[in-house]
Amino acid sequence: MKRKLLIKGKKVQDIGYRMFLLSLASEHDLTGFQARNVGKNVVEAVYEGRDDEVRAFEADVRELMPEGAEVEEIHFEDYDGPVKDIEKFRSYFTTLQLGKMIEVGVGMLQRQDIMLQKQELMLQRQEETLNELRAFREESRRNQELMIKKLDTISLRQEETLNELRGVRGDLRSFLEDRLARLERDVLMIKERLGIK
Repeated sequence: MKRKLLIKGKKVQDIGYRMFLLSLASEHDLTGFQARNVGKNVVEAVYEGRDDEVRAFEADVRELMPEGAEVEEIHFEDYDGPVKDIEKFRSYFTTLQLGKMIEVGVGMLQRQDIMLQKQELMLQRQEETLNELRAFREESRRNQELMIKKLDTISLRQEETLNELRGVRGDLRSFLEDRLARLERDVLMIKERLGIK
């Protein structure tokens, strides 16, 4: 018995539906099987085997589906065209899937190379930033030392200035005390001459 199967839905491709159907066909000992994606939302399969095997396969197709599948319609019909031997299709399909895996693997390696290049660039930039920070820290340290020296110099000069002011103040006090003493003597002398007590 030969039959044809159409599975339509939002998510029936790129989720392993053909491999799932091939496994079911093998479980039910079908002698012929082949499957393909049609358009964007359809999986088509043709198959053959004894009537009871075909009916059991179709019952499982109605009940089971791969994880993540979103099926809207399953349609079965009679078919009179050629059907590949299931083992020949398995060999063809395995080769096809291996080719896809190789493409995916090569793509992953290319993306990995790109990621490694980006990571290397990020590490270079990070090293540059660290060097800039080290240079900034060193310059800040030198500036801080220079500021401390300048502050020490300013403090020293302030102390010298204060000491000079203290000396001037002492001199001024001495001078003023002498002057005051002379003025007091002069006033006393003037009072004596004038006869003022």
